Amino acid sequence: MDVTDLYYAGEAFIGYSAQLKVGQADSPETFVSVADVMSITPGDMTTGIINKTHLRSPGRAHEKMATLRDIGPFSLSGNYRPGHGSHSTAGGDGFASTQSLVNLWRNVTKNNFIIEVTDASGNVIELPFRGVVSKYQIGQIGLDTKVDFTADIQPLSDWTASLP
Repeated sequence: MDVTDLYYAGEAFIGYSAQLKVGQADSPETFVSVADVMSITPGDMTTGIINKTHLRSPGRAHEKMATLRDIGPFSLSGNYRPGHGSHSTAGGDGFASTQSLVNLWRNVTKNNFIIEVTDASGNVIELPFRGVVSKYQIGQIGLDTKVDFTADIQPLSDWTASLP
């Protein structure tokens, strides 16, 4: 619906029920969800800009030119679960030992991932991409706080064609 010059009710959805699924490198490939993910932040989508100004540029102003697009890593945060296969070097809970987040990071493995979200209408949207776990960090271990984890997964190519 074209909303130009209209008053209309806003539409939004929350991230509840979203999940990050990790490909298990089997055939046909199955995907298993990482436990206790609290947030998934897609990487920034930017376009490089270069200056093409010369000594006779019109209007005494800089001239610009767009170059290539770039896509930053997906960032995850959640509760650290060392006994769950998604975080354990031993695997388990549907995870092959080589496919846990920590082992994908340790082995610099290129892998398939799916981020799954449910929109306001109840439609499940899958955002598949191939990437590498470029960061895996266990959070602060303290007296009065739970232990979190953070991870970054860098897409290896453009995944944005799968956006709705």
